[in-house]
Amino acid sequence: MLNDLRASGISVAAIHYRFVTKDPFPAPMHDGARAVQFLRAKAGDFNIDPKRIACFGNSAGAGMSLWLAFHDDLAKPDSKDPVERHSTRLTCAGSSGGQTTYNPRQIMEWMAVATLDPHPSLYPFYGIFAEEELEQPEKQKLVYDASPISHVNAGDPPVYLSYTQKNEPVTEVTPPNQYIHHPIFGVKLKDVMDAKKLECILKVGVPKQTANRGLFEFLCKHLGAQPKKAE
Repeated sequence: MLNDLRASGISVAAIHYRFVTKDPFPAPMHDGARAVQFLRAKAGDFNIDPKRIACFGNSAGAGMSLWLAFHDDLAKPDSKDPVERHSTRLTCAGSSGGQTTYNPRQIMEWMAVATLDPHPSLYPFYGIFAEEELEQPEKQKLVYDASPISHVNAGDPPVYLSYTQKNEPVTEVTPPNQYIHHPIFGVKLKDVMDAKKLECILKVGVPKQTANRGLFEFLCKHLGAQPKKAE
């Protein structure tokens, strides 16, 4: 993927972010946003087009990419920090096994189960120790803001979603590392995007190599690049 993107004239940067075990939401998402702003600020030095920037990732990186794709622009035009003045908006985004909500109740509703063992990152994500703490009004605001699907609006960029798992029912004993990458996350997002007439490509139960090839072609299309295979 990396070599094919570069052969097609698309530069690639790896974004790192703070883990929620140390810094809960919104720290990781804001780190991703800051990285996009930094790339735009250095566009001349890096010889990239600041008007054509995409994000993609797997699992947590996928959720972050979708959050950036849909969230309102975090730019601060009057900031004393020149990096913060740049836009965080994307041209398009890709997701492999990504989460479109981080609301535990919504996850259980989508999975059609009464209970699920929480994913190990769920409580640290919100800086809590028990699900009951999410009932606090300030935490409910975080739950809403953390979920990419909360921010989908007309005019948002196209996205490519892939899941290697099949869209099969889960049970109350399904391991967290299995249901957290379930394709229902993509199905629910596509329903919302289709209703708003936004482009959303969803691939379910496909091999990783096939999904990556589809993402590569998607990125080339929306970034205006001619797909080329690395030699």
